Amino acid sequence: MIWGMVPVAALLGYLLGAIPVGVLVCRLFGVDIRGVGSGRTGTTNAWRAAGLKAAIPTLIGDSIKGAVAVWLVRFLITTLFPDPGVMDVAEASARVTALQLASALAGGLAIIGHNWSVFLGFKGGAGGITSAATTMAIHPMVGSMVWLIGGVLIWWTRMASVATFSVGLSAFAIFLILYVNELSPWPYVIYGAIALVSVYLALRVNRANMKEGKERIITLW
Repeated sequence: MIWGMVPVAALLGYLLGAIPVGVLVCRLFGVDIRGVGSGRTGTTNAWRAAGLKAAIPTLIGDSIKGAVAVWLVRFLITTLFPDPGVMDVAEASARVTALQLASALAGGLAIIGHNWSVFLGFKGGAGGITSAATTMAIHPMVGSMVWLIGGVLIWWTRMASVATFSVGLSAFAIFLILYVNELSPWPYVIYGAIALVSVYLALRVNRANMKEGKERIITLW
């Protein structure tokens, strides 16, 4: 049954998201990213740990793993459960919903895996880049809006944490608005909620730093 792929999709998404790209990249430059700056494994801390040469491949890797989780699940489902052709309305609707839910959970669990990787003792990054890229894979239009919002905020505030939170918040808000207006399915709202909660929890220290005026500012040097 196609619905049996939903938990498989969630597990696959988590394991792909849990790949510690930042740790592996910075290790090539002789640095343990977990002992630098915030201790997180994402692009911003890779920049602090080993410069642009580590930040760029980390950004690419953290983007790819979330998007691949969604694409791979869609490919597996459509390959293992090809369209039978003739279906009644209820069967066709259930098939589409199962595919959407599997995609949403694969993407959402990829973010959780990135933030709390089983390979790093359930530690990791904050999920901004992975969330933005995964949203793009799930729904390109919404993903484009999320990237734009995050990009503007990181330029304006020079705080990666603000941009990261905006990614989760905007993904959830836009998917919710689209769903209310019957322009997007409910599984994508679940994805948005997972993204929002994941980045919110991961940014606990950053929220405290902002209240105290101690949050790090991104600089080019």
